[in-house]
Amino acid sequence: MRKSLIARGSVLALLAGLFVGAALPSHAATLRVPKTAFAACAQINGTYCVESVVITTAQGKTVPLMWVPNGNPVPQQPANAGISFAPMAELNKANVVIGNGWWADQYQRDALTSGTAVFMDVSNLIGTPNFPVQGAKYDSATKTFDTTRPMDSWSYPQDCWDNSNGSVTPNVAWTDCYKSALVIIKDGEVKMEFDYNKADRAASEVKRYQSETFIDLKDLANTQMQPDWNAKYDPATKTFSKTVPLVTPIWVTNNSLVNGWDVAGTVSALPSAATPAATPAATPAASPSASPSASASATPATPAAGSTPAAAGDGAVPGVAAAPLAPDASTNVAPPVEAGRALGGHWTTPLWNTLGLGQLGYDGLFVDAKAANEFTNNLFVDVLPTLTDSNNKVNLASQPGSKGYAVNLDPDITIKVTVRTGDMKTGVTVAVGVDTTVQTQNHGDYTLVSIEGSAVTVPLAKNPATDCTGEAGVAKANVRQFQTLIIPQNDQTGFGIDGTTGNLYVGSNGVCSLSTPTWDATNKAFTWEASAPHFASDGVTVNKGFYKAVIPFQDAALLWGLTNPADAATALKVSLTTEAGGTSAAIAVVSAKNGKIIIDVSGFGFSRPKLSITIKKGYKPSKAKITALPAPKVTVTCALGASTKKITGTNPVCPKGFKQIGPKV
Repeated sequence: MRKSLIARGSVLALLAGLFVGAALPSHAATLRVPKTAFAACAQINGTYCVESVVITTAQGKTVPLMWVPNGNPVPQQPANAGISFAPMAELNKANVVIGNGWWADQYQRDALTSGTAVFMDVSNLIGTPNFPVQGAKYDSATKTFDTTRPMDSWSYPQDCWDNSNGSVTPNVAWTDCYKSALVIIKDGEVKMEFDYNKADRAASEVKRYQSETFIDLKDLANTQMQPDWNAKYDPATKTFSKTVPLVTPIWVTNNSLVNGWDVAGTVSALPSAATPAATPAATPAASPSASPSASASATPATPAAGSTPAAAGDGAVPGVAAAPLAPDASTNVAPPVEAGRALGGHWTTPLWNTLGLGQLGYDGLFVDAKAANEFTNNLFVDVLPTLTDSNNKVNLASQPGSKGYAVNLDPDITIKVTVRTGDMKTGVTVAVGVDTTVQTQNHGDYTLVSIEGSAVTVPLAKNPATDCTGEAGVAKANVRQFQTLIIPQNDQTGFGIDGTTGNLYVGSNGVCSLSTPTWDATNKAFTWEASAPHFASDGVTVNKGFYKAVIPFQDAALLWGLTNPADAATALKVSLTTEAGGTSAAIAVVSAKNGKIIIDVSGFGFSRPKLSITIKKGYKPSKAKITALPAPKVTVTCALGASTKKITGTNPVCPKGFKQIGPKV
């Protein structure tokens, strides 16, 4: 079987419009991807819009961005946003400290330290219409709650967080992830909910909470101290026998920076405008984290989603680590930048400079998501840097003297863009970026497509016909870009064949001619190409490239007939040949892990290297066989009256009351 996908890029690497599709899959659906840039979902609550943009710094700090329309200033917010964060101590029945670092907001601390809180195991209500939500009132006589979770929420796809090891599994129904739950009730109202992966965890946590006493440590933390483990607490004097210097979790400090919390033990959560840039913001706000005790962890299984950053000002937070190192700007043009074409707005945060994000001269991001061209429904997503003037007009942040080329994106930032589309099933992902991943979730009315990765330096050709062949081509510019093309397998000319997973991935920075691997069954070889100008814009530096292909085992078995894809790590040989017929030094790795064959080649020279993978001479296949390939996901359409919804999974089932319409596809 032979199959390839080829692109010929323009000077701005708009490779998206030139891909060739394959036969229409049997489960084809009609897509109508707009030909103009998607608006933000905050502006048009519908399908085909950009729902969110989140960046993660090199230090691992996650910062959700807000959408600010062209002409509008970035919103500001009061310093503490009305939220006070402080730790609590956990005491056993002998008033001995068995936990000293459960940080929570004032609302949660009031409930836990009141002494009147009720801890209730509600695991038996999971999957029923009687499960309470936060704020629900409890009737002790009828043992019911006045506000409960909608039934369709149980099958709603989400990220499944394993509270035992911190791992996350995407696109999992709630009931397939969590098996037990407890709520904390004070004055007849549900104050908190904890969800757990294990069926017996909630019951054991209820017993633990009932045997403990919680002490608010806000006043002590404001003295930069906290009780030591095993210290004795004196209820009469409200003191501890031993204290130690306060340790503030990184997630608390960083969330205080992003969200403007008032945090015990820090002078202010809001940096002043005159002080240097601070450590980037951290992970989104979570439900109250438990004590770090290894033997008595109470970490909730479902952290709350992060809120939009809203604090004001630029500067450092006392006690926070020094500003992050400036990103490497040596590839091309360093700041200053120049205003290019006008844009409709940008995704940003009022703490952009505080977080060290403005060091390359741009102040936000614009997501240009739309159809690759007017003839196709392939989804093309291009992330662009923005520059805002004193009148809040947003433009492309361009290289000085060359408005057609954007300035470099920061290579140390991970960008996650989530867009809404119609019912899209991915066929292949072609990424101009590093470690790009694509995840999809069906939400009934629309599909959420999340693209995450980092920018990569791309040599851009002025004339691809001449600059991308031979060893004399010179790039017009080298620009760090982050672009992704998603070719669906369920539109009228979709990519893929029946039985494939749709998770084939190709990534490279050689966009003059970028192809998916072509399988030659006769020679048992994969071949592909990825080209770019030989020299950088200085005419001296040789451009280097990378190519990465990720092929799921299930696809490898179908397309290769390779019954044991794990053999790829030892059976396959990578060869790289330049256009002139010589060889070029490169790092080539072929591996098989986590259900995928990974082909990773980097460090080769352009212009038009040809890469191939063949079976090594003398290789004898192992006798091992794949007995259980990963089960493919299918979608079922469910109806209740005039309402319909789609459920996706390995064995999707319609919620109670809904009836299945048509076959699973």
